[in-house]
Amino acid sequence: MKILFRVAALSLALVAGLAAPAIAQTYPDRTIQVIVPYAPGGQGDITARLIAEHLSPALGQPVVVENRPGANGSIGSTFVARADPDGYTLEVVVQSHVLGKALMPNLPYDPVESFEPVSLMARTQVGLVVPATLPVNTLAEFVAYLKERPGQLGFASAGIGSNVHIFSEWFLDLAGLDMVHAPYAGSAAAHPDLISGVATMAFDTLPSVSALVREGRLKLLAVGGTQRSPEFPDIPTVAESGYADYNAGSWSAMLAPAGTPQEIIEKLNAEVVNILKKPEVAERLSKLGATVVASSPAEAKTAIQKEGKVFGELISRLGIKVGQ
Repeated sequence: MKILFRVAALSLALVAGLAAPAIAQTYPDRTIQVIVPYAPGGQGDITARLIAEHLSPALGQPVVVENRPGANGSIGSTFVARADPDGYTLEVVVQSHVLGKALMPNLPYDPVESFEPVSLMARTQVGLVVPATLPVNTLAEFVAYLKERPGQLGFASAGIGSNVHIFSEWFLDLAGLDMVHAPYAGSAAAHPDLISGVATMAFDTLPSVSALVREGRLKLLAVGGTQRSPEFPDIPTVAESGYADYNAGSWSAMLAPAGTPQEIIEKLNAEVVNILKKPEVAERLSKLGATVVASSPAEAKTAIQKEGKVFGELISRLGIKVGQ
């Protein structure tokens, strides 16, 4: 009986091993679904739709983007983590994806182990924006303005536990400031209240706010990365403005469910990298404040693991929990 069981198990393993290359050779032969676990209008949504626009003709099949927002991206990510690992359900996430485990220990998936990275596609600057009517023009003036009004003003975010929420709390901690958190259902949902002055500050990705800054509806006081934005070269970084330890930025990555055959991952990576290297795509992303990375799957996994550790430690130190 034991011998028969072992023979059967070995046969199944051989069949599975032979099936993966066969599936990869015919992939894709139907519509591919790309889940964006955030509301429309943000960095992940913008990037996903740009890539899908070019990926569909490259693969010869429809590539449909679907937004499944909620619970800091965990609703959409849970759906993808539980999907069949056949390459027909993909996901485009941003930096907040790696924060989930630190914020919600009971997540039904692991942000790293439950997925196969296809590529880290682009890195994106974040900026500190305020209403255009606010009587400040520099970060130092803004800090002084807030210190005169402790606990009286609010900052907007794309939701509790989102990366821009964490970036805001990090800055407030470094600057010794007290503000009220006002979470919204995505960054775009916060813009009307930010423009009108109902909310006083937000950290947001430059792709989401650059048009509003150019139109004079918001003021950009600082950017969060280690270098100034080519789009706004006169705007200093937060670090330049006196907070040397601050280094916050976002990125976009394409993921597939864990167990997706490597042949499919490699095929998707080759197509996505080719798309990102197209001059018109790189230029479009650049105008949105993003810089093309176009990494390999292995490089993407290393980056995701590293940022998960760094920001997990920061979240723990700041004592941030989903539900605060």
